Amino acid sequence: MDFSIESLRKIQTAYATASAGMHPSHTLPAKLKAVAEAGFKWTEIAFPDLEKYASSKFEGYRKIDISGVGDVDKLLESAKDIYLLCRQLGLCVLTVMPFSQFEGYDDATKIEQGLKRARTWFKVLKALSCQMLQVGSSNNPSINNSYDLMSKNLQNLADEAAAQEPPIRIAYEMWCWATHVNTWEHTFDICRRVNRPNFGLCLDTFQISAILLARQICLPGALTPSNVPLPPSSFSESLVELTRTFAPYTDRIFYLQISDGSRIEPHALAAEANEQGIHPLYAYSNAYRPLPFQKVSHPGFLPVLDVIRAVLATGWRGPWSYEVFYADDQKQDDPEVPSRWTREAMSSHARILAELDFSSDVDLGLHTSPSVLYGERISGRSYSINYFDIIYTKIANELDVLSSGSEYDLVSFKADSIYFP
Repeated sequence: MDFSIESLRKIQTAYATASAGMHPSHTLPAKLKAVAEAGFKWTEIAFPDLEKYASSKFEGYRKIDISGVGDVDKLLESAKDIYLLCRQLGLCVLTVMPFSQFEGYDDATKIEQGLKRARTWFKVLKALSCQMLQVGSSNNPSINNSYDLMSKNLQNLADEAAAQEPPIRIAYEMWCWATHVNTWEHTFDICRRVNRPNFGLCLDTFQISAILLARQICLPGALTPSNVPLPPSSFSESLVELTRTFAPYTDRIFYLQISDGSRIEPHALAAEANEQGIHPLYAYSNAYRPLPFQKVSHPGFLPVLDVIRAVLATGWRGPWSYEVFYADDQKQDDPEVPSRWTREAMSSHARILAELDFSSDVDLGLHTSPSVLYGERISGRSYSINYFDIIYTKIANELDVLSSGSEYDLVSFKADSIYFP
């Protein structure tokens, strides 16, 4: 499988606006400007960011409710503003997210309520010139656990989306704190049952890793019921199965989201979640998802590269998007947060490409044996990589991400910093 830089740098890359700051001072225009200045050509627009912009533009703006009712015309005018700004910045909108709490209902009123909300969102997508809606698996504890029913609900959504002009695709994502659909295996099962050409999946390195992490460390309250068998207990087995499963169906992967997860003491996280009244993995997702290889107070440790490799091994080469949430820094009233995070995301992207390039048999022209250049993979998944700085500098220069003030320095990219427990 070709993991060479030449292959991977052709992949479209995006950065989510939700990941460019959490403080009220971090406005949507400021976030989009930071995304573009960092070198990204695509973005995911968070619906709450757009509504916050509408609230700043129109005093007394009424947010869209669960039935799609609110100040729709004002929201659409705001969306048109953002579309024009994106054009000025050279950005395209990959997707609008996150549409949720839709599937698992057999009550006609609730079903129609969800479809009305979707129709309002579709209007927003059209105003943004966006053709993909991300849908997160429901974490409502009261929904029906029937996959047939969920699939029927999602078929209705996909059919409504396909009828739009232009047609809209639905990217269904497993949320690891969801009630019944919380693994990649579950979403593939749903996707197979929905069986619509415009219905595919958003795979996410954090979501895929976190649910297995929860089982491994017995995170209190983290596991939710499911009506299908659990996936393999071994993470590596699950990733092998992911590659095997999706290889004939790469067209069902609409895009890949990338983030890491911090090492947090389980009972402390459970207590934090209990205080907020939410699922522990939801609390984890909201606040402890740094960029891969980022130097922060709670650095990531999830096997992000393993997930990326498993997805790429299918032959898929669709869009990547960086979606990260790190509350310690992103909630600060600091105008530099959006630019800091988007710049570091591009640095993280360069690092990931370099790591993936080491796993391929390309001729790097360094006249060094692969065992020395790439390093030896040893127990504990620790890598001893020599000359990494040569390759990283090459990629970083190509992506124009080496800049003063970056948290990424060549020294930190030596072997002692590359460790996945």
